[in-house]
Amino acid sequence: MIILFQPPPGLGAANPSPFCIKLEVLLKMSELPYKIKIEGNPGKGPTGKIPFIKDKKNMMGDSGLIQRYLENEYKVDFDAGLTDRQKADGLAYSRLADEHLYWAVVYSRWMEDENWAILKKIFFGKLPIPLRWIIPGIARKELGKALHGHGIGRHNRETIYALAGEDLTAISGFIGDRKFAFGDEPKAVDAALYGHLSGIIDAPFDTPLKRAALSHDNLVAYNARMRARFFPELGAPPG
Repeated sequence: MIILFQPPPGLGAANPSPFCIKLEVLLKMSELPYKIKIEGNPGKGPTGKIPFIKDKKNMMGDSGLIQRYLENEYKVDFDAGLTDRQKADGLAYSRLADEHLYWAVVYSRWMEDENWAILKKIFFGKLPIPLRWIIPGIARKELGKALHGHGIGRHNRETIYALAGEDLTAISGFIGDRKFAFGDEPKAVDAALYGHLSGIIDAPFDTPLKRAALSHDNLVAYNARMRARFFPELGAPPG
């Protein structure tokens, strides 16, 4: 059985990590048996990040590579019935969310002082003193370096949210009035998009990023549909 290592649910969503949500949705879509093991230490994973899985003797990180592993090892077709063009579009929008919109989410959570105060209690509040005084600042500084290294962190606040707003507008246009990205059944791209949209819409952070997402009625409805389909135990989205 596949073991999925991830933190516990939080921030109003199935998981604080968009990539954990993405991977669990993919596992549910695959209909393969799996179980969750709560793990908060990314260093225990093979890539130093969460989520990661253990399957048989294989330990694997990175949600995208795990998706490919499931496809190859278990012959799962997450994009069954799609044309080559649709598969290309799905990959492009997945990468848009994973590699660009994600960093705006990181900025909104870790760099905004009001949101950081909430996040710090959730992620580090149970650490023993003096680690509780030391580790959060180090982690925040490292995330700041990562944002700068990515490039988005080199911009000012207004520009970061403007760029993310363009991402959300593009995703809204891509989904349109469809139930899911390509019709009545979710595909791989839906797992990726929902992970990030849930991290924006469902989280208790009032930022320009969330307000931009809420301005698109179809994204709000899409997020609620995905939540009801894959995590009905969570109930209706907060607020």
